[in-house]
Amino acid sequence: MKISDKIFGAVLICFSLFVLVYARSLPTLPGQNYGSGFFPATAAIFTLGCGIVLLVRGIKKRDRLLVLGEWTKSPRLVANICLIPANLIFYMLVSKTLGFMPTVVIMLTFTIWWLRRKLKSSLIVAVVSSILIYVFFSKIMLVPLPAGFLGL
Repeated sequence: MKISDKIFGAVLICFSLFVLVYARSLPTLPGQNYGSGFFPATAAIFTLGCGIVLLVRGIKKRDRLLVLGEWTKSPRLVANICLIPANLIFYMLVSKTLGFMPTVVIMLTFTIWWLRRKLKSSLIVAVVSSILIYVFFSKIMLVPLPAGFLGL
């Protein structure tokens, strides 16, 4: 699938303008000329420049906005692509209730099973991976992860 540079450029421009406006609302540090909005604003300026370059290049090319690839004719391959946003939506909806560990085990088990069709190995890899991810983020990086009703 080929998406035109015009679309990517327009999306980048809109996104960078949103970040610029939001960065201006972030507080400044007392006694400093810049605050917490400095880095997002700087990154947004560079992103805005990239968006403008892409948009201009896309307009000069005069190509189609969207060209679908051969893989889009396969329902299985399209489902594989849709699996990632589905996992993100699933995590947002149930992680506070179930907790991080059960949610990630379910997500990884299903994803690996979907792609490889081996349930036992999918479950083993999902459990081990979930434990490693949990230890890294919760214990080493001290990121608060949702405990859920099990308190895990």
